Amino acid sequence: MAGTSKPAVYKYSRGAQPGTAARTGDWRFLTPNWIYRPSPCRIACPLGSEIPAWLEAVKRERFDEAWRILRRSNPFPAISGAVCFHPCTENCNRGQLDESIAIPELERAVGEWRQKHYRPPAGPPVTRGRVAVIGSGPAGLSCAYYLNRAGIGVTVFERAPVCGGLLALGIPQYRLPRALLSRELEMLKDDGIIFETGVAAGGELPLDRLNEEYDLLFLAVGAQKERPLNIPGAEAAGVISAYEFLRRVNLGETVRLVEPVIVVGGGNAAVDAARVALLQEGITRVSLVYRRTRKEMPATADEVDAAEKEGVQLYFNLSPQALRLEEERPAEILFEQTETAEGKIKVLPAPPRSFACGTLIYALGQQPDWEALGRLSRELTLFAGGDLVSGPSTVPAAIQAGRLAAAGIMERLKRRPGTGEAQFLEGKPVVGFEELNLAALPSAHLTRRLSDPVAEAGRCIGCGTCSSCGLCALYCPDLAVQWRRERYDVNLDYCKGCGLCARECPARALVMKGGWEDAC
Repeated sequence: MAGTSKPAVYKYSRGAQPGTAARTGDWRFLTPNWIYRPSPCRIACPLGSEIPAWLEAVKRERFDEAWRILRRSNPFPAISGAVCFHPCTENCNRGQLDESIAIPELERAVGEWRQKHYRPPAGPPVTRGRVAVIGSGPAGLSCAYYLNRAGIGVTVFERAPVCGGLLALGIPQYRLPRALLSRELEMLKDDGIIFETGVAAGGELPLDRLNEEYDLLFLAVGAQKERPLNIPGAEAAGVISAYEFLRRVNLGETVRLVEPVIVVGGGNAAVDAARVALLQEGITRVSLVYRRTRKEMPATADEVDAAEKEGVQLYFNLSPQALRLEEERPAEILFEQTETAEGKIKVLPAPPRSFACGTLIYALGQQPDWEALGRLSRELTLFAGGDLVSGPSTVPAAIQAGRLAAAGIMERLKRRPGTGEAQFLEGKPVVGFEELNLAALPSAHLTRRLSDPVAEAGRCIGCGTCSSCGLCALYCPDLAVQWRRERYDVNLDYCKGCGLCARECPARALVMKGGWEDAC
């Protein structure tokens, strides 16, 4: 009959969107909820970097988003990706399955993407306050970056003739290519940060004067004073500290070494000095001697292994006793034999061991040089951070110190409140390997490290964080889990609260919550 409407016909199928007749959400007593729990990699990171979150962005080929996430805790991923000793990978749950995620390499890839796509600001920044940063190492550069982003005018004073502090003078080029560092410094200058090199703040430029010209001072001069080698003969020519040796090499100076070269110490500076010495022209015999066992070396195991493969001879349980000179230069060094008992070094009643020595490089640790800062009066308004406060630490730890100092300075200048990321992680249980539902991972996901950054990021399980793997949608019998607004979500009109999605989630980022009140 004309004009008569036909009854609606409902088609029940496993389509992308269930029909309204299939609504069964009122059966639900429990509701799936996406939660956040910290991953072991993030807890291990000195910066507290949101690793699963920015890895998810890389997996989607969104390097711009990955950079925006990273810069909240680390403005220099190209640098940290090159020099960090990756505690994140050592604590990666994936490593217990096949191989840990190549987090440093991916971090560096994001940093290099940022360097390539950086564009200078359209105009000069509007400054609201002025801060002097003393020291251009990782702590000083980090503080300057965050202050500048907040609209605070920053001038960085550096005693050395080049910027970068430890990054430029203490780290070998094979670990940190100077092109990466130079590009970061160029971008900071383009952002409006002013750099003054060859200026000894605290010496020729008193802190009192800087305190009058600037609203606040941030001291980040590091720990550049080498602990002395207190043995007879240590004052002779041919004896040099590891930091001084690396500084001169990095500045392009010629350092005369005489074989055989003996390096005393067990930290990363000692290992770096030994490897750099072996790269010098005409040098083929370099030995590194440490007073404890190999296992007790503070240096990173990967760096020690690399030094040994390159030809550095390693000796342990030997402590320097005396240096014998010929014509006022090293000729022989004597070592006491030691053993470690309950963490303490004990000298053994044994004859000393003798090593021929042409050059002696020592790396016994570093300490702050407070005297170089001149008089510190009570009238000074300043913050301090990095190795100057903590003692020798890592580049990421220094970057974190600079960021926290910037937050404190901004609060002091009443520009904006500091961050509360540390409190955000407190009390949240870390996702352990045994909790992960690895049986749910498709076989294609079970691969070892891949060279392509996007594919490698796709190996991340996303412990405690949704990694958009889609298994929740795959296993949902009611098609209630749907992809909306760049993430998975649950349409509660159709969810019966069966919990299959939570049980199959590999990352344990889904939990079932609620009761009758949530169901209504």
